[in-house]
Amino acid sequence: MTDTTLTMERRELGRTGRTVGILGLGGNRLLATPGKQSEAHALIEAAVEMGVNYFDTARVYVESERYLGRALRHRRPDVFLASKTHARRRDDARVHLDMTLRRLETDYLDLWQLHDVRTHEEVDAIFAPGGAIEVLAEEKARGRVLHLGVTGHRAPDVIRRCIESFEFDTVQIPVNPAEYYYRSFIDSVIPAARARGMGIIGMYAYWGGRVRHLPEFETVEPFLRFSLSQDVSSVLVGCDGIAQLEANVEYASRFEPMPAAEQRAMTTHMAPYANSLMYYKF
Repeated sequence: MTDTTLTMERRELGRTGRTVGILGLGGNRLLATPGKQSEAHALIEAAVEMGVNYFDTARVYVESERYLGRALRHRRPDVFLASKTHARRRDDARVHLDMTLRRLETDYLDLWQLHDVRTHEEVDAIFAPGGAIEVLAEEKARGRVLHLGVTGHRAPDVIRRCIESFEFDTVQIPVNPAEYYYRSFIDSVIPAARARGMGIIGMYAYWGGRVRHLPEFETVEPFLRFSLSQDVSSVLVGCDGIAQLEANVEYASRFEPMPAAEQRAMTTHMAPYANSLMYYKF
């Protein structure tokens, strides 16, 4: 068992005025698997007890929203709860928020994000009259969402256009040593977001767990350490069970920044894997 007396660093989430643990629990893996209510509840409870306060889900993660809602309804003031909409038009986005709030058993989100914006055509639709951005702004004004964000997996230029077009509070992007040689969010999106005072949330530190198939690495800890050494507020990790959660909390609790030379060596080593790892499912 992980020593739950370990203290996880917390960082400011940009201009939101909130602080979050450097490790957050993603809404995929076990939390996205149907028929796992008891296991999911135990995982979420364990995460809270270990100091995790950032919980991520999305409208498309139907089971995840339900699991988190049931497990966190009595802990709501103690956690930062984020969800997403993949809608690009205003009417669809409002329906998504209504469904998300019902499933999460809450009357507000700490963070509501546009999910996985990939193309300039999507950006055009989001920001056109009747686009989803109208609902995001309206719901923040109403107080049903406290902060707004955008997420992207594929195209840094698309995400940069988003954050240059609207005052989002956060951005969620892949942060790992392979993306540097694919399409680097680290070099292009992070500086632009920081210049705007945004919170930066990292994801895909382990490429959905596929990094475990690389035989030259005995542990995934260097990959989390690399991600946390970038200019991010938190890194989200999905877990298959409590054992993985415990390991990740331990890695985060003993985190020390990775020296620049070690980061460069890691990105160089991962270059041959960049296309296969980064393009998977994106």
